[in-house]
Amino acid sequence: MKKGKIWIVGAGPGAADLLTIKALRSIQNADVILYDALITDEVRELFPEKAILINVGKRSGDGKNPVSRQEYIHDQLLMYYLLGSQVVRLKSGDPMVYGRGVEEIRYLLEIGLDFELIPGISAAMAASNEFWIPLTERGKSSGIHFHSAVKVGGEKSTLNGIIKEIENDDTVVIYMGLEQLNAMAQELNQKLSKETNINVVSKVSYQASDVLSGNTRFFSKIKKEDLPESPAVIILGNHTQIPGTQNVLAKEKYPISMKVKNFIKQPFLNLF
Repeated sequence: MKKGKIWIVGAGPGAADLLTIKALRSIQNADVILYDALITDEVRELFPEKAILINVGKRSGDGKNPVSRQEYIHDQLLMYYLLGSQVVRLKSGDPMVYGRGVEEIRYLLEIGLDFELIPGISAAMAASNEFWIPLTERGKSSGIHFHSAVKVGGEKSTLNGIIKEIENDDTVVIYMGLEQLNAMAQELNQKLSKETNINVVSKVSYQASDVLSGNTRFFSKIKKEDLPESPAVIILGNHTQIPGTQNVLAKEKYPISMKVKNFIKQPFLNLF
């Protein structure tokens, strides 16, 4: 009998060309694919025609019990594994960053199924690179903190820890926080010692990706209809300004002619 195997795979933020080679190979060889709601059409086009496709995605406010949903996923993994299938559990972003990957790993370890984990590019990393938002910078910010705006059961996360991290000049990334952004910005604007920068990156890596940047005061007054579309990731901190937006005056004070003069003084040019 053919032996089954399970791959827990990160699909990245959405664009198919941001899949890892290993992730793509697992998809192409899959007999069964259990995929999340945020898996894009672009990635789904790579699914093999022969594969059994099962949408197990979660949508906010869909009314489904998260425990029952996860148990259903576990049951599907087990059933198709025992049938000898090559099963891909495809998750948006990275399985270990708000992807519940560890819940499925614990289950597979408990019942002794053969599996492999394949990482994906998380939305924060993709957003940082797509829009040049620094997550760390030498001499300025050396720490990154990842937060979810909503806890299990829908309870709003407190901002006390986030405030300390921002005051420490660290970078904060907030997932699933678009609906709470206005209220969070109001609280941050009141409690922080100074205004801080906020970047809201919408639909990371999609063709319609966009970024809206401002400070805490700006976002504390913004209307809901003026916010970017979901899904979105929020990157904030005192050193998260996009290069080129805050350095216009600095460029004027340091013209290209001066840069060229400094460049030709470099020792390695003496070799020519």
